[in-house]
Amino acid sequence: MKRLIYITIACLGLLLVGNSALFGQSKDSQKEERVKAQKIAFFTEKLNLTPEEAQQFWPVYNEYWEKKDKIINERREAMKYCYENIDNLSDKEMEKYNDMYIDFLKQESDLLIDFSKKLKKVLSPEKVLRFYFADYEFKTYLLRQIRNAPKKEE
Repeated sequence: MKRLIYITIACLGLLLVGNSALFGQSKDSQKEERVKAQKIAFFTEKLNLTPEEAQQFWPVYNEYWEKKDKIINERREAMKYCYENIDNLSDKEMEKYNDMYIDFLKQESDLLIDFSKKLKKVLSPEKVLRFYFADYEFKTYLLRQIRNAPKKEE
């Protein structure tokens, strides 16, 4: 019964996201909201979260992704600059960007370790492991969606 409630909530979220164009959201924002709604439904079903677990899990998960997105965006900006200017960078600057890249990966790794510790406080060992499997499955699902999406004409 609880699972049905979660799926119903997720479907309503998808319905509202689908109609978000009425509220002036951009297509990218709509896609992002749709993916978030799919993710919530996917993880809720795969982990079979109780209401209490969901109440503790989602804030931890959202905090993790907020921090991870920040690291990813900073890395993307730094590497974009480096890529666009590689022919004009000195060896010292290139070494700096090499070190920055590794530091970004370390930050992500440290963040994952911290997230894992927090996750173990709110979910059983089985559900933590199921989370990692579900996370991989969801990424695979998204990649399939991207591959199968119709190509845009330029």
